[in-house]
Amino acid sequence: MLSTDLTTTELHLSATASRVLALREAVFAEWESRVRAGLSGAATVAHPILLDTLPMFYGNLVEALSPAIGRENAASNTTAAAGHGAERARTTEYKTAEVVQEYQILRDCLREVCEAHGVSFTAEELTIITRSFDQAIREAVSEFAAIQSAFRERIAASLTHDMRTPLAVIMTAAQFLAKSGDIGTIKIAEKIATQARRLESMFQEQLDAIDSAPVRTEQLQLSHCDALEIARQVAADINDAAAAKVHCEVTGQSVHGWWDRKAILRALENLAGNAVKYGTGKQVTIDVSAAHGRVILSVHNSGNPIDEQRHAGIFRYLNRGETHQQKGWGIGLPFVQSVAIRHGGTVVLDSAADTGTTFAIDIPCDARQLTPQSALAKFSDDRAAP
Repeated sequence: MLSTDLTTTELHLSATASRVLALREAVFAEWESRVRAGLSGAATVAHPILLDTLPMFYGNLVEALSPAIGRENAASNTTAAAGHGAERARTTEYKTAEVVQEYQILRDCLREVCEAHGVSFTAEELTIITRSFDQAIREAVSEFAAIQSAFRERIAASLTHDMRTPLAVIMTAAQFLAKSGDIGTIKIAEKIATQARRLESMFQEQLDAIDSAPVRTEQLQLSHCDALEIARQVAADINDAAAAKVHCEVTGQSVHGWWDRKAILRALENLAGNAVKYGTGKQVTIDVSAAHGRVILSVHNSGNPIDEQRHAGIFRYLNRGETHQQKGWGIGLPFVQSVAIRHGGTVVLDSAADTGTTFAIDIPCDARQLTPQSALAKFSDDRAAP
């Protein structure tokens, strides 16, 4: 018998447990058939990888159904379920819901195959089965999510870090060009150097976003500024770009508040850049409005809507919009969300064929309200908003 404690003897199995053990191959044959048919992530997975640690989980369940052995449930005293979740994250294209579904399918197959062979369970045995699957699902999903999150963040951090090497070469070349003595060349070199420094700052912001916990206001460089002025600068940069084929306009009102101006600027640039890149219309609109002590910075474009199935994961790192012909890196939107979160707000998406796509940064006007009271002392009265 295969279980996580490597028990080979069946001397202490109860009558029900022995019959359940005898049906193991039939249960897994039915389970594999249903999983391959019903879960897209399992369709091409090789048989040994698909079964993973589940046969040991089944063996543990047999032990748990035998009072003489003393196992509380199939997931107790073992990391098999967590290991299963980790393997699903590393070796398959599973989604989180599919990790849950395959355990649910195994539970259903167990009950149905046993019933078909005349095996019935007592109320106590059904409780053991239920608790076994509930605990296994929790542990598998938790580890699956942790592995995926760590992987995405590690890749994003690696990309951002590695890009600094070619950036250093660009900076060196710009400095060399600046010494040419030709006025036109010097001006071009200055633009290259300015944009390179800006890009370096963006990389650092990406690393900060990856490392930041929610509402980390101590990492914000708060200052008093006008959201409308920030929006106008973003629109001007978009319209000045040589490759821009879409006009960006600004609507709304002046809204003064305390934010990290550089972070807000970068977040809005990301949204406006995406709107130009993915929109099919001739215009992108940045709107600035305020309500109930909050500022709403929205960016709208027309064109094909974002599939509703992608809404839940669109702010995750390395979600690259695989359904669109112009793929991104999957870093920009998570950065935008992290900026909003650190300011005590969020980013809201609205996308439909009739109305186009709108991303809205919705944050408090005064991010100082999020800081501990002791930290507010650094903001002197003469710097307070008028």
